[in-house]
Amino acid sequence: IMPAFAWLAMRQAREALEHGRLDEALRLVNQPHAQDRQGAAALVGKLARAYVERGESALRKDDSDAAWRDLLHAEHLQTREKSANRLRDALTRLGAAEVRALLQAGEPSRAEEAANRLRGKLVRSPELQVLEEAAHAWLSARDFGGRGDFARALEVVDRVRRLVPGVGVLEEYRRDLEMRRGNFADLLVRLHDAADAGRGADAIM
Repeated sequence: IMPAFAWLAMRQAREALEHGRLDEALRLVNQPHAQDRQGAAALVGKLARAYVERGESALRKDDSDAAWRDLLHAEHLQTREKSANRLRDALTRLGAAEVRALLQAGEPSRAEEAANRLRGKLVRSPELQVLEEAAHAWLSARDFGGRGDFARALEVVDRVRRLVPGVGVLEEYRRDLEMRRGNFADLLVRLHDAADAGRGADAIM
């Protein structure tokens, strides 16, 4: 009975693939009794190429989410399809560009989220690693600044500037930190002077 099931699954998978029903074909070839059937490897190879082609089409239409889904399906089939590598490279470059654009827009939190999504897709890119580090450091600088540790915040901001130079929003943030540090230092001087004169309450007011 099992060979009959395998033959039927393979035939249905071929028909589904011919009519562009890739997800149905994937479900059928993933059935255990279909994988050892003669001709299964060739069919799986065709299915992987079809997924990559559909993913490339989605990418041309600026639908990167759909392109990623199809790429991951193709890679799941483990056929070592070379065109899948090309699609992954293109999507990786696009993803890194999105992370960089978010940083340029002063959105380190969203940039970190976008980088994490790429990590979830097993993206390994030196550029992404730098951008991810910059986003994380920027958020740390915000945390230090929010706690009044302006010296540490400025130190971290300067590290971000080295990682991603020329970000206008970051330069504005640095100037704001410098101003807040100056105001804070002035306030401390006034508080100390008032305390020395016995007018601590007046200085706070």
